[in-house]
Amino acid sequence: MRKTVGITHGPWVIVPAAFILMVIPVMDFTTMHAGSTVPLEIIGWLVVFAAGISFLIRHKLLWLVGLVLCALFIAINLSHLMFFQEPPLATEAFTFKIVSSIVVAGIAWLYFARAPDLDRRQHWLGQTAHRYYVGIPVVLGGKDQCKTLDLSYTGARIAVFQAREKFKTGQRLSVEVPDIDGILCQAKVIAVSHSEIRVHFVDTSDHEQEQIRQWLISQNLQSV
Repeated sequence: MRKTVGITHGPWVIVPAAFILMVIPVMDFTTMHAGSTVPLEIIGWLVVFAAGISFLIRHKLLWLVGLVLCALFIAINLSHLMFFQEPPLATEAFTFKIVSSIVVAGIAWLYFARAPDLDRRQHWLGQTAHRYYVGIPVVLGGKDQCKTLDLSYTGARIAVFQAREKFKTGQRLSVEVPDIDGILCQAKVIAVSHSEIRVHFVDTSDHEQEQIRQWLISQNLQSV
C-alpha cells in the first residue's frame, strides 16, 4: 500500500529553529549583569537575529547567509569563553547559545542538502511544492515517449534513454502529461544525467499548476 503524504508548507521545523535564534538576544539581556561584555554582546545580538530572519525566508541563498552568520555567532561566543572570565551563569548562557546555534545550523544544512532544487519549488515566502514518486507517461518535445520518476506542480524528474545525447541543460521543451487531462507544460531542463533529466515548468498558469497539484493529492503518493 502506498503511503499517504499531504502537501505541506515546507521545512516547518526551520521556523521554530529560527525563532530560537531570534530570542537569544532576549536571553542575553537577562544575563548582562552577570558579567557579559556589552559591546561584544551587541555584535552577537545583531548577527544571531539576522541569522534567524534569514532562516525564516525559505530560500537557499538566504539560508546560506544564515549558516554563515551562525558560524560567526558561534565564533564570537567561543572567543568570548576563551578570552574572558565569566561567572557560572554567563558561562552556561554562552554554552547554551553555542549549542543552540550548532543545532539550528545543522537542521538548516540537512534540509539544504536534501532539497537541491528547493528554490525552483516555491516562492521565497510561499509554500513548498513537494515532489512525489510517480511513474506516469509524458511526451517530451512532442515526440519522445518517456516516464516520470517524480513530479510536482513546478517540475519533474523524467527517465530518458540516452538523456545526454538528446537534451542539454538550459534547453526549453514541451512536456505533455496525458494522465492529467492531457496538460501541456513548457519546461526548462535544469539537470541532465545518463538516464534522466530534471525539468522546471515555466510560464505555467495558476490553473495548470492547480490541476497538477490536485491530481497529485488525489493519488495518495509517497513524498520524495
